[in-house]
Amino acid sequence: MISMIWAPVLHLYQPPTQFPKVLRQIAEESYVPLVSFLARNPGAKITLNINASLTEQLHRFGYDDLLRGIRKLVQAGQVELLGSAAYHPLLPRLPFSEMTRQIKLNEEINRRFLGEIYQPRGFFPPELAYSPRVGKVLFELGYEWVLVESCFGPREPVLFDRVYELSGQELLVFYRHKDVSLAIAFGRVKTADEVLTLSQKSLKEEDYLLTAMDGETFGHHWKDGFSLLSDLFSRFKTVLVSELPSRYPRREKTDPLESTWAATFEDCRKGNVYPRWDNPGSPLHPKQWELFNLAISVVGRAGDKGRGRKLLDKALHSDQFWWASHNPHWHLGMVARGLKLLVAAITATPGVQVDECKRARSLQKEILEEGIKLYGETPII
Repeated sequence: MISMIWAPVLHLYQPPTQFPKVLRQIAEESYVPLVSFLARNPGAKITLNINASLTEQLHRFGYDDLLRGIRKLVQAGQVELLGSAAYHPLLPRLPFSEMTRQIKLNEEINRRFLGEIYQPRGFFPPELAYSPRVGKVLFELGYEWVLVESCFGPREPVLFDRVYELSGQELLVFYRHKDVSLAIAFGRVKTADEVLTLSQKSLKEEDYLLTAMDGETFGHHWKDGFSLLSDLFSRFKTVLVSELPSRYPRREKTDPLESTWAATFEDCRKGNVYPRWDNPGSPLHPKQWELFNLAISVVGRAGDKGRGRKLLDKALHSDQFWWASHNPHWHLGMVARGLKLLVAAITATPGVQVDECKRARSLQKEILEEGIKLYGETPII
């Protein structure tokens, strides 16, 4: 048994625009085997985020047994569930009101399908997109800790022998170990020994290793991923992230940079925090964000009236920008579905002006035509 403590975090999510066939495939390749694996290995602990967007779809497509399996793992103390934003928007890019709504909606929907056992203490920001505004909202909503990317400079490495705390609020901050997380996620390490060797380049034996990645890594993105997961759980002692503060009493104040898990420290320092969602060099992103902000403005002006309000909740998801980035992926269908939701939110809102509807449809047309012209109609996955 390896003496270093491992706190694994997995993020399960599918956008509200996902194709049913793809969702079922991912569920069968990744989610069902993961829950089954944990049930067979009662000593394994994991901190799990499942956004309400996915919880809803799992229920809709008949995966209630899977949801019950997750609930049993929480009851057994093997799994702790995290808070997040219901439909996976980039929280720093939202007004305070929309940010709070998404977080509360995530709690409401997940409690409906997972039961009262859903009582998250920690928070997983979609795409690990963090800013001081996000920290302020989480503190006000009563969360105890937040997970962020380790965008520290070379002179200020993240130390994993302590727990960080925001300078302005009593909100604990956990930084993920980026190098090890990426190595596991992209199959660069194949065994627990290789993970340990990589970890020892920056960690001491008494430190904790905190990794975070998409849950779809195992079984879907990486077909042989469960063999590594099995090796890791058999060799490392695992803990829930919420157990770390009692194990590591040392505290240090911190002020995380605005960051995402797709950006390096240099990216964040230069302000290029959203390279796959708001890239200044992208021919499509500026128009997508114009439509996105128009939808928020139109619906916000009307308050909670009309069908546009619920449509907007789903329309704020981040994937439409990711698939439009061509960095390196492109999916016309996913981009089109995102645009359709945004336009529908605008046109279904009471009091929307004619020129706003016209501009929304014009942006939708321009984005699709330019995307096809530049990248074609065939998905690049």
